[in-house]
Amino acid sequence: MATIRRGLFFLLILIFPFPVVAVNPQAATAPMALKCDIHFTDDLDYHLLHEAIQESLHYLRQRPATAEFPLGARSCTTRHLIRSLLFFDHLIASRPSPQLLSLELATFFDIYQAAGREHTASAGTMLVTGYYQPVFQGSLVQTPPFLYPLYGIPNNLVLRRNHRNGSVQPGRFQGNRFTSYWTREEIERNGYAKGSELVWLKDPFDAYLLHIQGSGLIRLRNGSLRGIHYAMKNGRPYTSIGKYMIHTGKITRKGVGIDTIRQYLADHPAELQEILYTNQSFIFFQWTRGHDAIGNLDRPLTAGRSIAVDQRCFPAGALAFLQSKKPVFDRNNQQQWTALNRFVLVQDTGSAIRGPGRVDLFWGTGEQAGTAAGKMKENGMLFFLLLKKRFL
Repeated sequence: MATIRRGLFFLLILIFPFPVVAVNPQAATAPMALKCDIHFTDDLDYHLLHEAIQESLHYLRQRPATAEFPLGARSCTTRHLIRSLLFFDHLIASRPSPQLLSLELATFFDIYQAAGREHTASAGTMLVTGYYQPVFQGSLVQTPPFLYPLYGIPNNLVLRRNHRNGSVQPGRFQGNRFTSYWTREEIERNGYAKGSELVWLKDPFDAYLLHIQGSGLIRLRNGSLRGIHYAMKNGRPYTSIGKYMIHTGKITRKGVGIDTIRQYLADHPAELQEILYTNQSFIFFQWTRGHDAIGNLDRPLTAGRSIAVDQRCFPAGALAFLQSKKPVFDRNNQQQWTALNRFVLVQDTGSAIRGPGRVDLFWGTGEQAGTAAGKMKENGMLFFLLLKKRFL
């Protein structure tokens, strides 16, 4: 491989720029080939990248080799994804320079660019946000100040399977008739999930935040730490309370963020339920065996490497390259922005992550990760890497 690398390096100028194919799930015909320069520099440690690749491989190896995953208007098989990950993992094992790695990827891989959001000035522009695993104090019994519950799956929630496409719809029975499960407001006001409480938190916004983040750690009163994770949702549509607060003039678009919302709710407690109930979606939880954040592939997430996307558009477990900006803080806690360039793995999804123009980057666990994640609302670009078929 070293000999091949040296020979290929001198061909660099002849190969770049290399073709990038736009990924658009609405495309009715073959995606249009684009030309662009991508220099695959990575701002994180390759060790964590190797770990993230192993988690994707663990998931994919449980799937049939011929199972197909969407990649815009086309698809790829489990086998293709696995071979791509193994080949890439082998390339980075020797820690090649960015120039050499860029050349190797251009030679051995097809690059597909996510179509991005519609109506943006630049084609392929993604909205890049962040999420994290929070740590909150909690109690296994309801006692002041621990008054706000997180629920396990209640006995009155049932699932109906669509045998045509295999999807599952949460709901309930009203007499002998299957109907939608209750909304967030109905669940909380009428106690429809009562009896399935797992833990109680101090703050209602902390509980709501876990519904958004999907997993977290609970510091119990005896000092022990337990992980909690998404188990099921009520099936109602997700609505961003941030967007609602902007549209109603409660906060500005420029200032929207977790800290801003938390402060507004603390200053206007009478508006808390009005705001939270605009989101009808409700999450039910389960305890986890360890302390890792778990994605929808049922595998641990890797800080800075795992992303959540709409897996109706992009393949679960796939390798991608993300370009955006990230917040950094100096010794005086002053925020600055710097380039974010790194390889990432599709290992999660979310109610708010819909369409080919959204990507949510997992930042890790705790307050520092939460601060960075809460600042992320940047433009970016996302490129998927698949091994060329002649190298399979």
